Amino acid sequence: MNKTNNPLELFDATRERLQAAVADRLPDGVDPAAFCAETAYWICLAVTERGESWETAFHRYTDTARLARAGIDVESEQRELDLLRAELAQARGPVLDVGAGWGRMAALYAQAGLAVYYVEPTALGTRLMRRTGLSSIVAAKGETLPFLDRMFHTILIGWVLHHDAGDVNAGQLLREAARVTTPGGLLLSVEPLDERFDRTKWTTLISQAGFRVRRIEVFYEYPRASSHALLVGTYLG
Repeated sequence: MNKTNNPLELFDATRERLQAAVADRLPDGVDPAAFCAETAYWICLAVTERGESWETAFHRYTDTARLARAGIDVESEQRELDLLRAELAQARGPVLDVGAGWGRMAALYAQAGLAVYYVEPTALGTRLMRRTGLSSIVAAKGETLPFLDRMFHTILIGWVLHHDAGDVNAGQLLREAARVTTPGGLLLSVEPLDERFDRTKWTTLISQAGFRVRRIEVFYEYPRASSHALLVGTYLG
């Protein structure tokens, strides 16, 4: 892969290579176009954010075992989206999406008629969202949100907090989320749970930031005690 300083050029080239490499290797029921777009995003972040070589990241994401799990990942994501769709249908805006990625939740917000601000620290994520026509995109980390106090009625933090002690300070991020949430506001948090980031750590972080945990719903369980879950909480103010 030729090096480029343009994140979108790297993304487009990676997606094209993926389409040629995996189109006939995916399980039934997996949309090749969607798979290649999402996988290209993660490969490019491994290169631009973590310094991994493109070849290493590409082969890691396209090995036979990983591709065989693609159907499981699609099923988990569909269950996640179904749960979030139901929650967002009853939510109030404006919504703050912290760690918005490439705008994965945009269709759900549009269905619910919610005004949304998308916060994403990576250049690739913000540029992809702008290219697809999304607005109210803010290039920032969740630990330093550039918003006024009590500005949002709904906060969604998806697949971010489990990176605590890595490149995310989950406690500070949640304190910032609490600062910009109205009293009684809704928190939606989605995380993978395992021995490194379990239910106790998750709920402790949420509670210490001033949110009350209303319920946790596991929507997918994997072998070896790992699972994906949605936490629904309320900001106590």
